[in-house]
Amino acid sequence: PRARATRAVAQAAESLSGKSIFFFPDSQLEIPLARFLTRECGMRAIEVGTPFLHKTILGPDLDLLEAGPHLTEGQDVERQLDRCRAATPDLTVCGLGLANPLEAEGLTTKWAIELVFTPVHFYEQAGDLAGLFSRPMRRRAALKLGAAQ
Repeated sequence: PRARATRAVAQAAESLSGKSIFFFPDSQLEIPLARFLTRECGMRAIEVGTPFLHKTILGPDLDLLEAGPHLTEGQDVERQLDRCRAATPDLTVCGLGLANPLEAEGLTTKWAIELVFTPVHFYEQAGDLAGLFSRPMRRRAALKLGAAQ
């Protein structure tokens, strides 16, 4: 199963590697997702926001999260929006209420709610999980290509 998962993740990682990501706090999945995307897909986390940071529970993921991302706990949306806009990440994971305005500003977004309701556990879904993050960037690239034609 692990080899199959590695192959599946590698396909999505081609479009994710070297890209930056910004997580607004939403689901408490942000830290494990940032760990997966940085370690397995080659992304660079700029900021990882989480509603509540329980260091005992998230400790193993924090230990595996590379140094660098700004970790935030709780909601301060205006400041987080300012940091996100200044950073201009390749992908922004946020709630539905922020996604459309950020898309209108030119940022590529991923709805955080999808990550709660999509089965992304164990090796069998690792490729699907990586694909959830590569699709918005492929969509943005296709829209740019279509607009150029």
